[in-house]
Amino acid sequence: QEEETGGKERPGRQVGGGGFPPAVDTGFEPIRRAEPKQEVTKLDVSDTRSFLGQPPPKVGMIQCYIIREKSGNKYNLYLEDMDIFLLSSVKRKNNKTSNYLISLDKEDLSRDSGYFYGKLRANFVGTEFTVFDKGEKATKEGDGQGLAPRQEVAAVVYERNILGTKGPRKMAVLVPFVDENGKRTIWKPEKEEDGLIGRFRKGQIQDMIILKNKEPSWNEQLRAYVLNFNGRVTMASVKNFQLVDQLNPSKVLMQFGKVDAEKFTLDFQYPISGLQAFGIALSAFDGKLACE
Repeated sequence: QEEETGGKERPGRQVGGGGFPPAVDTGFEPIRRAEPKQEVTKLDVSDTRSFLGQPPPKVGMIQCYIIREKSGNKYNLYLEDMDIFLLSSVKRKNNKTSNYLISLDKEDLSRDSGYFYGKLRANFVGTEFTVFDKGEKATKEGDGQGLAPRQEVAAVVYERNILGTKGPRKMAVLVPFVDENGKRTIWKPEKEEDGLIGRFRKGQIQDMIILKNKEPSWNEQLRAYVLNFNGRVTMASVKNFQLVDQLNPSKVLMQFGKVDAEKFTLDFQYPISGLQAFGIALSAFDGKLACE
């Protein structure tokens, strides 16, 4: 089945600054129609660390899903084919800003564990998020684990919804540039202003790929704006989104959306890695009052 999310017609509006695309205000009402089933490609995930940390093979969309535990603070990522566990994340308590620890183990989610794989950190108001690998902060002395300086592997900038209009969140996603050989640019900024978001804000966008929300298309029969999730998303949610490279807006590189109360689809393809995709998706779960 192929499914679309759309809503009743509302006027579009332009968004100023920050590299955001024009925003089309939509709702989310799922509809269905029959389509051929999408083929699932077999993957070798025996080396989980390597598979999740690097750009994946060019095999098309890699289909995964996230289960949100009923506590609301823990999220587990699985490969759809054979339900293989990949990553787990927990929202850390007693932090001034939202902070999610990412682990290769479903039960051992300790910062000091050998399974520690990365983290997602938000700014104070929850509009900007950065995904890091497991390295140490550049200005922090080693803690005896011999960790290398951390890398920024992705960043998400949500547009503030100053007018309070209803519809999907608007976002820009920043990932390090990947060359023709599949090698990703290393981002190890010593200062925050030299990170992905800092450089993006200053218009210094070399060595990064900028992804944006795919804009919904107008369906005359439904009288609604719709997004085609190829049957992978079945429930309406403000969290649902598709990401495209701003230089190739017809090709979806990542999609995320609600399937039921605790299950969410997460699909991604080259050059987006599993760690990047999971971190970006975690940012969608976080409460963003300034964006809604």
